[in-house]
Order: sequence, then C-alpha cells, then structure tokens
Amino acid sequence: MRSRRDFVTLSAASIVTGFPLGSPTQQQTPTPAADTDALRSEFLLDLALDTQAPPNTIGFPGGDRVIVNVTGGSFQGPRLRGTIIAGGGDWIVQRPDGSRVLDVRIVMSTDDGQKIYVSWGGIAYTENGTLFARIVPMFETGSEKYAWLNRTVSVGVYRPMQGKVAFRLYRIL
Repeated sequence: MRSRRDFVTLSAASIVTGFPLGSPTQQQTPTPAADTDALRSEFLLDLALDTQAPPNTIGFPGGDRVIVNVTGGSFQGPRLRGTIIAGGGDWIVQRPDGSRVLDVRIVMSTDDGQKIYVSWGGIAYTENGTLFARIVPMFETGSEKYAWLNRTVSVGVYRPMQGKVAFRLYRIL
C-alpha cells in the first residue's frame, strides 16, 4: 500500500519527467531544451473583442462582480485568423484596491471553420489614467490543424482600440 508521501513523490516525478504514473519509462529523464531558463516569446495573434454595454454589476462584500457580454470580434496572427462567436463573456471581480481580476471565456472560429475555446485570467488596473491589463490565455481544440494550441502557454498585453477590448498575444517558447 502506498502512503500519501509516495503519491506526492510519484505525482511530482510524473510532472517533472512527463511520463504518467506507473509508466515503465518513468525513471528516464527527458533531455532539456537549450536555454530552458531564458523566457522567450513570439507573436501569436491580435485579438479584438466586441462587448455589450452596459455591463451587469452585482455587489458583494469586499467588491463588485461586473459581467461583460462578448458579442463578437476578430483575431489574426501568422498561423490563424477568424472571428469571435457571440456568447462569451468576462466575469470581472473589482477589488477594493481598484484592480480588477479578469475571467474571460470565448469561442474563436477560424477562417477555415475550426472552433477553439479560449479562457483566460488576468489582472487589470489603472495607473496615472492609463489602463494596464495582462492576461494568460489557455486554448482547447479538437482540430488536428490547431492542436499545437492545446500545448501553448501564452500571455497577452492590453492594447487600446476604439470601441473594442483588444490584446496582443505572445506564445511563450
């Protein structure tokens, strides 16, 4: 019988080695990529969301929840482009310090008809009258052509755009 400590050790080994628990190759160590400690990125895509005004605001002790409906939009990058399907949204928590925690869920439809679910968390705040926002999108798709997105870690930076909520996304290499 395995103890809790054994389970934690096996789980950590699985994460580090990339092999599932109990795998016969679990004792092997994958070869690390060169410069694994250097953070590198490449442009992934520009994203522009259309939103419905006014948002719904619900107060709760210690802050407010602001729900913003996403009604459409577009995205474009070197490896994919298309539109945002209406029905997504952002479930924002406004903190007492003025910062906002973002919780966005949308569906992208590529120009070749593939669907990609995207969700992200992030932080937005205003400093000296300028809005700053950083997001960490995660992608899910069953499309073979875009399966590489399922393994992509990305970050996004807010970009001011009249009448839109826009971000430039970078893929972390």
